[in-house]
Amino acid sequence: MKNILITGGCGFMGSHFIKQIHNDYNVINIDKLTYCGTLKNLNKVNCCTYVEDIANDCIPDILSEKKIDTIVNFAANTHVDRSISNPREFLETDILGVFNLVYSSLKYKGIKRFIHIETDEVYGPIFEENEADENHILNPTSPYAASKASAGLLLLSYKKTYGLPLILIRPCNCFGPNQHIEKLIPFTITRLLENKPAILHGKGIEIREWMHSSDCVSMIRKIMEEGEIGEIYNLGSRIRKQNIDVIHAIISKMYKLGFNLPTIPIEKIANRPGNDFRYAINSSKLIKKFGPYITKKFPEGLEDIIKWYASHKNWYENVDTSANIYKNNKDYLR
Repeated sequence: MKNILITGGCGFMGSHFIKQIHNDYNVINIDKLTYCGTLKNLNKVNCCTYVEDIANDCIPDILSEKKIDTIVNFAANTHVDRSISNPREFLETDILGVFNLVYSSLKYKGIKRFIHIETDEVYGPIFEENEADENHILNPTSPYAASKASAGLLLLSYKKTYGLPLILIRPCNCFGPNQHIEKLIPFTITRLLENKPAILHGKGIEIREWMHSSDCVSMIRKIMEEGEIGEIYNLGSRIRKQNIDVIHAIISKMYKLGFNLPTIPIEKIANRPGNDFRYAINSSKLIKKFGPYITKKFPEGLEDIIKWYASHKNWYENVDTSANIYKNNKDYLR
């Protein structure tokens, strides 16, 4: 692998991945710079960036001109609330954009590895003490999860029918520096930094699995370099917490760090529609191949995130969160 195309490289996980590999590979980045992507995420990084949409006709020319041999697809709309209020844009990027990318790849004929980043949400809610392994039935329950599952199934069909050198990766929830503030952890941190209460949907008893972005991109790199073509890999941490416990952990850590917080630090609102109760993935296939890979625990990993947002206020000020839905259920487009 020499010339790697990263899609969505100006977003949260894409930019962390580029920072992980840019000294060792010739990195070409495509990002259409939506609300959650910014060139600021790639400051002091050596890579070529095209401001383009993966659904556009330019993709074959870029693949050919740059002699791309590996694609890592991070490009996606990812926020569940936005997918409920505006599902069309999720289908356009997460399905049609992926179709254009894979169609262009096969037309170009030079791709040796096509790495697609999915999500653990394609499995839907996992109840009790069960875990979803890579063979678990797909049961997406939001437009976002359905669009990611659809794209993954399309790619698997291309693997079987056309021999696409595909590897699918299904990570759990990630947290880290420069994540858009629509997501739970940065949204909570930045509201508290502005002396506003954290927002809690419903009772906050929903369970999510968490991993620091640095651990996630390090393992994605290993999979890119050493993973087996045709495999699906769950990329989880087994660090599973209720949303309310995540918020309490942030509040506790910020108190200990000396931040002034609101007198009433949590505001409770109605739950969003279809909020899955629990995500839990089995990552034993990955651990068996590469060994343990979690280096930053939770909530210890929160401290550097809190400090980062506290020292980068200009990074998130004036960020557009108008599509965030923190209202009553009737305000959602159903």
